[in-house]
Amino acid sequence: MNMTPWGGPTARAASALHVDPSDIFVPMIPAMAAGVVAILVIAYMYGKRERARLGELHLQGDEIDHSEISVSQFPDARRPKLIWFNGALTLALMCTLIAGLLPLPVLFMVAFSIAMIVNYPCLQQQKDRVAAHAGSVLAVVGLIFAAGIFTGILSGTGMVDAMSKSLLAVIPEAMGPYLAVITALVSMPFTFFMSNDAFYYGVLPVLAEAASHYGITAVEMARASIVGQPVHLLSPLVPSTYLLVALAGIEFGDHQRFTLKWAVLVCLCIMFAALLMGIFPLFSTL
Repeated sequence: MNMTPWGGPTARAASALHVDPSDIFVPMIPAMAAGVVAILVIAYMYGKRERARLGELHLQGDEIDHSEISVSQFPDARRPKLIWFNGALTLALMCTLIAGLLPLPVLFMVAFSIAMIVNYPCLQQQKDRVAAHAGSVLAVVGLIFAAGIFTGILSGTGMVDAMSKSLLAVIPEAMGPYLAVITALVSMPFTFFMSNDAFYYGVLPVLAEAASHYGITAVEMARASIVGQPVHLLSPLVPSTYLLVALAGIEFGDHQRFTLKWAVLVCLCIMFAALLMGIFPLFSTL
């Protein structure tokens, strides 16, 4: 989802290189599908391993009323009778996000307001729902401010410019035709250690300018630059990941150590699929 036009990186790449977001995203869909397949294979592998480790549980008879089983953290907040309305509202939100009718925050606020009014017409119920998630929201907001401060330090001190120039300095001239692949590879560590803003507005334009001398277009560089997003989501600069590990009840470091190798593998699958489909070139023949 982070590679979609409304996810952020694609919009940043499009803005930085002055290309259309749809020209970046639409050709990348088959490569993203390859990444999804890789994730499903990994999940299946771990599922089989856990089944072998834990065994199987067989329930006797049909005494259990499956309609009463809930995985919700707040069963009282469930609204099963409104599932079709909520589904339609979600679909409408997704369509408006794709169409870009309004800024992303506005669309989410409007959809949230409609959902709250319809699902919880009582003001006290609305307060309870907001209070139930307030702790997670405040933590994420604080992390966003902290990430913004860190990004400002990187940009304001000139460290981003120095990093991008240092990167270009170590790339041999003979590797110039391979800059699209190089960009795809360096997008993994660079978006892990720095924010998306720093990478897409500070590093990518420099790489794209260098690649243009070898006949690699800006849109091809933009596509290559979003390959590393699965690794970026493990970065300490991503607030949503903190929310994820908090809800799952695990340590952030443990999550990184376990997931990083698989995130890199998914990135490589996306990159190889993109190369095979000609979404961006392995090397320029110019």
